[in-house]
Amino acid sequence: MQTNWRNYSLSQPRGSLPLGPLTIVVHMASVWVPFTSESKEAIASYPEIEEQIVKALQDCGRKLKIYLSHRRRETDEQRKHDYITTYIPHIGIGLRELLGFSEKEEQNVVQTLTGLLERHRE
Repeated sequence: MQTNWRNYSLSQPRGSLPLGPLTIVVHMASVWVPFTSESKEAIASYPEIEEQIVKALQDCGRKLKIYLSHRRRETDEQRKHDYITTYIPHIGIGLRELLGFSEKEEQNVVQTLTGLLERHRE
């Protein structure tokens, strides 16, 4: 709760955990693990251990932010591509009406624009 998860592109209300489908599991492997009780349900609160857990969470947060921004960028790009693809045939029709193109010239314009759009995506 002390970590500001908004820096890592997650929504987090003040004073609470971040919202959304997120699970964080901390695994500690050592010869000597300082448990709080004999039932081994929790690790003792040592400053060194807490510091390393915070650093690990921050590293995971940075990787999560990169992943989320990449996914958001792909979604936006796909949305724009779909929008442009929807209107390419209408551009061909408009050019045919304005410039007096034949249907064959209209199809050539549509194919050229579609090809430009696909090359731009690569």
